[in-house]
Amino acid sequence: MIMQDYYLIAFNSTHAAMSAEVFFKNTNVRVKLIPLPSVISAGCGFSLKVLPSEVSAVEALLTRSTLEWSELYKIVKVGHVSKVERWTL
Repeated sequence: MIMQDYYLIAFNSTHAAMSAEVFFKNTNVRVKLIPLPSVISAGCGFSLKVLPSEVSAVEALLTRSTLEWSELYKIVKVGHVSKVERWTL
């Protein structure tokens, strides 16, 4: 199994997470609503998973939108361990 780095958008509410999912899917940006990994203790418990191929599009849309998100993270796979880094726009 190939482990790939990915990005997460965390939210303060489930409603904000679900609204953002619909927003991105309406712009044809591929995201996936997932539980926030347990190594991150923030927000409502849901996040949007963003693949590296979609990061540029997501960053552009986040800066222009009125979406309510709380934190951005990059998850780096090191062997079987996930390392959490801040993702900044």
